[in-house]
Amino acid sequence: MSRLFAYMGNDPARVACALYPARKALVVPVAANSGIDSWGIGFYQGEVLLQRRPKAPTDDLDFYAVARELRTDAIIGHARTGTYGKPKNENTHPFRFRSWMFAHHGSVPGFDRLHGELASTIPDFLVRNIRGQTDSELLFHLFLAHLHGTNKLDEGRVSTTMVRDALRATLDRVEQMVGADAWQSAECAIALTNGRIMVAARHGSPMHVLRLQSIQDCPVCREHAHDVRDKRIDHEHLRAVLLVADAPADAVKGAGWSEIEDDRFVAVNHDLHVEITPIH
Repeated sequence: MSRLFAYMGNDPARVACALYPARKALVVPVAANSGIDSWGIGFYQGEVLLQRRPKAPTDDLDFYAVARELRTDAIIGHARTGTYGKPKNENTHPFRFRSWMFAHHGSVPGFDRLHGELASTIPDFLVRNIRGQTDSELLFHLFLAHLHGTNKLDEGRVSTTMVRDALRATLDRVEQMVGADAWQSAECAIALTNGRIMVAARHGSPMHVLRLQSIQDCPVCREHAHDVRDKRIDHEHLRAVLLVADAPADAVKGAGWSEIEDDRFVAVNHDLHVEITPIH
């Protein structure tokens, strides 16, 4: 079992409060046959900061415990069950290029055979940024190449529509090369962000979204505010969006959660408005 999650919120000081309702979905059980060989988390504090752990965890991996102390508006976390590339730092998600951050769940069918042909469509300055051997990192750079082709790679205020178009072109290219039948049976969940907007894609692998509009009587703040234990602590202003791929069904039940239909994009703009559209 792997896990992919992506978060955007409007208050960097309230990450723990916003993620608390989703904490079950952020725990990845680690058993002898789990296959988790590495994990990582990326976030923004003026720049992209990555914490990568290219080693199989010995205990259950609790992303809530890792993320709750962060002060940020955007996070991507990933637990890898490796298919291509050994567990080492350069093969550990999330990947980054300038302000962009990317993680991927699933695998590209026949990647060993197609690696060279896929890479040949990427500009040299982007190819030089590829450090590892994974299909995921190459997918990321295919996306960057399509964004570069529309002169939006360095556009700070790029729209979710532009990002979706570049990601759609990336997935179309991969499907064309691996074949429609092979791609139809493949699993692919992607999350990417530049810290201002976020776009995700679901193909095959289950993905759920949690939309948070406010918090009434915050259990996190109540726990730490010992001198006002009997006082309600509300966060009327707090809004956040959390996407989780490959989580157990019982961890993504309850108020606020909904499943994303298959073959869909999920776009979250800087106002945290969520738009779900077909990939094709």
